[in-house]
Amino acid sequence: MNSDLEDRIRDAYQAAGRTVQPQTLRRTTPEVAAGSTRRPRRLNALIPVAAAVAVLAVIGASVALPRLLTGSASPASAAGKPGISAHYPPFQVIVTQPGTHLLVRTPAGHVDSTLAPPQRTTWSYVTATANPRKFIVATSPNTGALWKPFRLYTLTLSARGAVTHLAPLAVGTVPVQLGWLAADADGGVIAFSGDRSSGAFVVGAVIGNQVKQWSVSDRQAFIGSVSVTSAGNKIAFTTQYNGPGFHFAAMVLATGSAPGPLLTRAKTVGSYDYPRKDSYMFSVAISPDGTWVYVATGPILPLGAKLPTTLIAYSASRPGAPVTIATWTGGVPTVLPFGDMLFAWMYGLPSSASAPSPASTAYLINPATRTKAAVRLPGLPSGQYGLLAW
Repeated sequence: MNSDLEDRIRDAYQAAGRTVQPQTLRRTTPEVAAGSTRRPRRLNALIPVAAAVAVLAVIGASVALPRLLTGSASPASAAGKPGISAHYPPFQVIVTQPGTHLLVRTPAGHVDSTLAPPQRTTWSYVTATANPRKFIVATSPNTGALWKPFRLYTLTLSARGAVTHLAPLAVGTVPVQLGWLAADADGGVIAFSGDRSSGAFVVGAVIGNQVKQWSVSDRQAFIGSVSVTSAGNKIAFTTQYNGPGFHFAAMVLATGSAPGPLLTRAKTVGSYDYPRKDSYMFSVAISPDGTWVYVATGPILPLGAKLPTTLIAYSASRPGAPVTIATWTGGVPTVLPFGDMLFAWMYGLPSSASAPSPASTAYLINPATRTKAAVRLPGLPSGQYGLLAW
């Protein structure tokens, strides 16, 4: 990993800006960013989602919250809905970069335990379940290869935050380079996005001993973040594709559908053209019952500028205009379901690669009333940038 984190982020933002100039609306072969594990290849000409996800990867941080409540909120309704639970989950699990340790800490920042990865692997991703002591973690081979498959484990903590169990899932190694990971309420269905060595992008689901995948050519689409319902029956994902034109789209896929072409099997719940609307889809969250799909959108601005973000909602069952839920200004957002609420988290950048990251700003958002409350989260330990699941 490049030790000059700030330079890497600046390069990613500049690369993102170059991809969206009008004269670049054609197929190109982008260079691999510094520190990237992806091989160079031809992607979509526009690639704003790819650039946005690259920025997220360079920053190296995301959040997952257990789904502690049930049901879903209608964004069009201001009727009284249950508020967020006053009890926050007791533990966060952090994947340090470059994946050499898992840290288990309290929300206040106290580290309770650490865990090295299985032999000859590195930690690559972590996501939470509804059980505050159960997480799903992924590893990749500790090799210099540019393309790496992943393997999934269930991580269980004690009441005091000690690691009590690390059990590999029976499916074994999944031949996909992992891009994003999400779990349903009990961890029985695990959704992922990524790409194959052949170049195709995929959305997949691990269901018991079965792995299901739906694919699309990298010349046709780029797949971004994924989210899964509490019951694991639907996956929401974002995509940028050209067919016809240049599109951003939020789509929903039934995990019970037969494997095959992704864009044929999935249903588009909301989309817009670029550059008619100069916004990128950064992150997606689906409501626990799958009736609403929430998307964080905004432009990519130069490093140091504040990012205006708009959280919009699409109905997953009927066509209609998107509903604006909330707006704010901050960093690159990750939005996740938290029962009837949503959690939007912006990563705080450190002043240097050896310094702790500053406290980050997050929002708890009630989509029923379209209100948000700011939450301050502690920064990550010095030099230990990574993925955070809570």
